[in-house]
Amino acid sequence: MRLKAQITLLIAGALLTPVLLISAVAMYSIHRKATADIGHYRQEELASLKVYLKHLVDIAYGTVAHEHGQAQRAAAPAPADSTAAPADPMAACLKQLSAIRFDRGEGYFWVTDTGLPYPRMVMHAEKPGLAGKVLNDVKFNVAKETGANIYQARVQLCQADGEGFTEYVMKKPGTDEVISKLSYSRLYAPLGWVISTGIYTDQIERAVARKEAALAGQLRTIAAFIGLASLAILAGGLLLGLRFSNALVAALTQVNDRLRELAAGKPTSHIAGWRKDEIGEMTGSLNTLVTGLDTYSDFARQIGQGNLNHAFVPLSPEDNLGNELLHMRENLRKAAAEKSVRDWTTEGLALFGDLLRKHNTDAPQLCREVIRGFVKYLDVNQGALFLPREDDGTGGLERAATYAYNRTKYITGRVAYGQGLVGQCALEKETIYLAEVPAGYVHITSGLGEAPPRTILVVPLLHGGTLYGVLEMASFNAFAPHQVAFVEKVAESIAGALANIAVNDQTRSLLEQSQQLAASMKAQEEELRQNGEELQATQEEMRRRQEELERENEILRAKLQVAD
Repeated sequence: MRLKAQITLLIAGALLTPVLLISAVAMYSIHRKATADIGHYRQEELASLKVYLKHLVDIAYGTVAHEHGQAQRAAAPAPADSTAAPADPMAACLKQLSAIRFDRGEGYFWVTDTGLPYPRMVMHAEKPGLAGKVLNDVKFNVAKETGANIYQARVQLCQADGEGFTEYVMKKPGTDEVISKLSYSRLYAPLGWVISTGIYTDQIERAVARKEAALAGQLRTIAAFIGLASLAILAGGLLLGLRFSNALVAALTQVNDRLRELAAGKPTSHIAGWRKDEIGEMTGSLNTLVTGLDTYSDFARQIGQGNLNHAFVPLSPEDNLGNELLHMRENLRKAAAEKSVRDWTTEGLALFGDLLRKHNTDAPQLCREVIRGFVKYLDVNQGALFLPREDDGTGGLERAATYAYNRTKYITGRVAYGQGLVGQCALEKETIYLAEVPAGYVHITSGLGEAPPRTILVVPLLHGGTLYGVLEMASFNAFAPHQVAFVEKVAESIAGALANIAVNDQTRSLLEQSQQLAASMKAQEEELRQNGEELQATQEEMRRRQEELERENEILRAKLQVAD
């Protein structure tokens, strides 16, 4: 093939390529919008149908309510000698409802009771033979999507909300076609009736199908027009290509090269624009696209490197990709902030857990380490920890530890229950947070002295509903919600540790008392044993002396007898 022909064909291809691309985008956009319009149309039709169904059932509901009210007002005690069975006052109402038809004769009403697991048919306009029967046949398992018993589903819906819509599938009378049907039910509570009606949705589906067919025809017409236009452009390009081939070949080659690079995802550069015709406009559009892609790439690279504050401006308010990138950055910022809070909380819980384990036998040391840990970890100005003191009969709270400005403050003081923030917190057993502290208020209501902080946080130390202390902190900065939640969480652990220390101290005291009592009892037992041994020795000596006295008496009696 000759060079001129090759250049002409290349120009023709370059002319057709943007046309086909633009056409494809246009057809896709038309198809997408038309599909959305069809979906919107279907939803509107279903909404209108629901309004229509609700209106019909409301009419039937009003009829039943009216007839029932009249029947109740007209009801009178039967004569004592009457043997005739009373007539059903609602039978005429049901007969009236069964005679009503709408939707070209295909619409009707039916009424069931509210029995479960399966209701009983009260009246069915199309199938009177169902009257009085329990609706538990498997053929009624036609609820859309779930396959549940449709009558059962209506009763459950009405018992929950009093009314509602249900979708199901069934054969349309006179055909074998299975069609979706929409029904509306409303509960008439005085009689325990569920009043329902339904309408087939095939008309809506047929209308949607017609619109879809029209859309397909429109797309075929557009495709044919695009084909004819492409042929015309091709013919014109071939004619003009013979004359302008030498001038256009370089520009089109550059454009084609850039497009190939973009299609392959490679980085590309701008084309030096000097033409003022359509090729120049194409070059300008391509350069704009290249600039935008470079901006997107740089922004994505910065986000990947963790720079979530990199400046980025979408190409236009309608720049979907640019807006989505901004949305992604905001989500990453939120995720990073949430992770930072989680990491901070986890680290803090581990820190205070270690403190509580190390000082689980010495309450004063535990209090000092805990308040020091809070002041440093939360970066507050000062803090104090108060413990209940009931040993002297006065009650109230005593300051156990104070820490401020990186130094431990050995300050003593007592606060009565209900006095100031600390006493109020101890009395109510609830967290107190003052975001704005008025001037001159701290030295009156706070246990921290006369420092003028902006915010004060007072948290009770509760374990099992029992107050084990009060934690108070003051800061020139506001406490974040996650910081307050963290302090409350750690406060529970501190209260548990103080409770364990109190139990251990009590156990140790009882053990010492038991040991002292055992030693005392052992000493007494030893003394009693020694006394018993001495008593036994004394008794033995007395027995021996008595025996000697008896022998001496015998000797004396013998001597007296001899003397006589």
